[in-house]
Amino acid sequence: MTELAELADLTDEELVAAWVGGDRNAFDELVRRYSRRVYGICFRYFGDAADAEDAAQDAFVALLRRAHTFAGTASFSTWMYRVAINACNDLARKRSRRPQTAHDSADLADEQSPAAEDLLGRREDAMVLRDALAQLDPETRQAIVLHDVQGLPYHDIAEQLGMAVGTVKSRIHRGHHKLADLLTATGTLPPPTTSNSSP
Repeated sequence: MTELAELADLTDEELVAAWVGGDRNAFDELVRRYSRRVYGICFRYFGDAADAEDAAQDAFVALLRRAHTFAGTASFSTWMYRVAINACNDLARKRSRRPQTAHDSADLADEQSPAAEDLLGRREDAMVLRDALAQLDPETRQAIVLHDVQGLPYHDIAEQLGMAVGTVKSRIHRGHHKLADLLTATGTLPPPTTSNSSP
């Protein structure tokens, strides 16, 4: 079994190979490296510490059982993000928080909703935002969390979710506007100002 000090010098991919090969310390090192990141993803998904802890634990159980399926076609960090998001989705379904499918919009403009993005970073609005996010379809919600909260670029989000970059942009744009509508309805965001122009 490899010493922990030696494991610290290995790449994530080498650690996975070592764990699959039977080195228990390699799994401990992976958990050490990713525990904060995985918890952060889960907390921002749910906005609740208890749910985040449960989902993070489920994610590492999945890693424990499915590390042998890591093919190395993407980085381990990308693979682990997917595992964490899947754990969140599974827990949400178990707790009857399955989001409703959002209606597709016809034409998408290029601008985003800054107010909806800014709200993601404010802890005091976490509960309201969680409820609003739960009403988005899963892939749109995942894209928004990865982009607005984790700060990932479109290309990385596309890789993690297995979709085209253009699709990612469309989902984020549509999700921002849906969030803005939902948050306006709850009074969290002010209604948009309308200008009445006379002919």
